[in-house]
Amino acid sequence: MKKTLFSTIAIAALTSGCASIIHGATDEVKVGSYPDRVDFTVKNEDGEIVMRGVTPQTISLKRGNGYFDGENYNVEFDRQGYVSQSTSIESGLSWMYPGNLIFGGLVGLLIVDPITGAMWDLDDQVSVTLTPKSASLPK
Repeated sequence: MKKTLFSTIAIAALTSGCASIIHGATDEVKVGSYPDRVDFTVKNEDGEIVMRGVTPQTISLKRGNGYFDGENYNVEFDRQGYVSQSTSIESGLSWMYPGNLIFGGLVGLLIVDPITGAMWDLDDQVSVTLTPKSASLPK
């Protein structure tokens, strides 16, 4: 019984990373705008569309873009009668990642969290204020 319990704990510790356990490979990002009901498109670093929606909305995005590489996104906002805008969602090192020194060990630090992307955090929210287009007067 003790050997089975010890083996289960050892396997769990060796096959997981601290950040992977706590928050996983995706992150929730709130997308907002003024005014509301603005169409948005999210593109990854390769320019591929990964999400479309209408503000306000909470979306789920991948944290990583490969081994030891955080993903960054570009968000384009568009609404008829307003000037289109774009902004970015940046990744940064997760405060959970160093927890591998205590809980996940070298496997979590050098393999699991870097591969899954869990070592990264994305911006919690992104928002823009759109400017109305000027009405042109006939000359």
